[in-house]
Amino acid sequence: MDANAASLPDGAVRVVAALPAYQVALWPDGWVLGGDGEVSVRDTHAMAEARRWYALADRSSGASCMDRTMRLYGTFVPRPVVALAGQRFPSESVASVALQLVAGDWITQRRQQLLAAPDEAIRLRRLGWTGSRYVADPGIETMTACVGKVMDDCLREECIPAAGYDLKVRADDGFGIRGYRCLITVGLDDSACARFREVVQTALVPWNRAVVRDGAAHPLVKVEVRSRR
Repeated sequence: MDANAASLPDGAVRVVAALPAYQVALWPDGWVLGGDGEVSVRDTHAMAEARRWYALADRSSGASCMDRTMRLYGTFVPRPVVALAGQRFPSESVASVALQLVAGDWITQRRQQLLAAPDEAIRLRRLGWTGSRYVADPGIETMTACVGKVMDDCLREECIPAAGYDLKVRADDGFGIRGYRCLITVGLDDSACARFREVVQTALVPWNRAVVRDGAAHPLVKVEVRSRR
């Protein structure tokens, strides 16, 4: 996306109109473009929500009418698009062809929806991000070790005070995309806990990802710091 073009009069319209098909299908944050031009498909909030609807339909007798029901609730994403999460394509053109083959009509409709509010579409896209060391679903043990190492680094750099702490990490996939809640209990007062949380949350950015949900950015690794006093 050309940020300068988006800032010009009608620039947002031109940017959205020129989006490759795979980005329209995976808007706003469902892809990562690699250094060699490869495209990795990531779950969006909408894809995760659709997956839950399809799972419900498969467990009941409502599979035949589920697409229509999802459209009524504004949660429709075609099954073939949802099924592509985790796939990797060698180039943008290959990704676009693949998405067009499985959901061409829907992509056309989706582009028209984005063109109806192009500035909002671009705003949402800018909310999502992926840290350079982010790995999907690293596991609780790996995530716990990562957070512990980050805090050790922050302590060594004197970004946080030397204070004993307890760390508990639990998986949080209530919205369909696996995230982690990191609860740190430390012997500091409430104001110091707030500063502690801000430092650790910022230090975790390279290992974190923010997904767009309900018009806001939601980090998948969230830090909570509580005082044991």
